Amino acid sequence: MEDVSRNNHIQDVKVYFSGNFLGCLTVSIERTKQTTNSIWEGQILGSDYLVWGLNHKKVNLQFEDGSGFDVVVRPGGKIFRTSK
Repeated sequence: MEDVSRNNHIQDVKVYFSGNFLGCLTVSIERTKQTTNSIWEGQILGSDYLVWGLNHKKVNLQFEDGSGFDVVVRPGGKIFRTSK
């Protein structure tokens, strides 16, 4: 997938809910919103979050580099990570 903005970083991630693998999503992490490693926001690209019923749920995203983060999915596919 092509990067739509220089301020966004697009990645494919694996999605887990309550320890169960749901599938893969493409997300765009908004670099301009990355204030620290512990707080950032992004966007799920596409509508899979609605099909899976992820709206208002806390899920774990596993990135290609091996890192994993818990995020909350908000309306419109916005994702927010906060420090634990």
